[in-house]
Amino acid sequence: MKSFLTRIIFLSFLLTLITINPLQAATERRLALVIGNGKYTSSPLRNPVNDAADMADALKKLGFNVILKTNADKREMGKAFEDFGRQLKGQDVGLFYYAGHGVQLNGVNYLMPVSAKINEETDVEYEAIDAGRALATMHNAKSRINIVILDACRDNPYVRGFRSATRGLAIIAKAPMGTIISYSTSPGDVALDGKGRNSPYTSSLLQYMKEPGLSIEKVFKNVRQKLNRETGGKQMPWELSSLQGGFLLQARYGQSSSRH
Repeated sequence: MKSFLTRIIFLSFLLTLITINPLQAATERRLALVIGNGKYTSSPLRNPVNDAADMADALKKLGFNVILKTNADKREMGKAFEDFGRQLKGQDVGLFYYAGHGVQLNGVNYLMPVSAKINEETDVEYEAIDAGRALATMHNAKSRINIVILDACRDNPYVRGFRSATRGLAIIAKAPMGTIISYSTSPGDVALDGKGRNSPYTSSLLQYMKEPGLSIEKVFKNVRQKLNRETGGKQMPWELSSLQGGFLLQARYGQSSSRH
């Protein structure tokens, strides 16, 4: 009997550890950096600015403070990362969303500012922003949960003729613990920019991230299933995760929650 009571007490203690109460959920601190670049001199994109604006609005409704930048040059993007890193310290959740052109070169992913002037393969390193900066910023800030969303695999003219460039983006091998990274399509593949207001990937993401009670993993799984159906398997979003507990973008009663 004593052994049974001991087990009950132990299980109650575990449930206390893994369950966030409403007060904790309501005070969870969330910060997002959202960038959408479309006004490129070469091969402009019609949707990223809309994607970024709509994503920023959706995140605000989910309790995020948002830093929004559209059609940013390299200096503006660099400053945005600096502001994001400074403000993220002491926050619980950090999120980075990017829509626009991206390049994979020698296994490194680069995000393209609208000011990028790429004439030679070697220009990419100096004209673009290493996507790893987002993860480094989150690592330095020590935020408990980190979400990186890259809708940056759209076909672009920068890599044509480059010997070391590959279609799509490379898998990011290292990320801080408690991180989930979502790519709009599978590694080395190209995503669709779309003909409507938003890209197919971001449109689906905006739909599911607002649904209450879905874990972040379930949100991305629903997006993947939807795009697989709608594109006949041509676009398959991809995720990597080192999350150790559950995280809800939208809880059932309009509150955010996370479990560790």
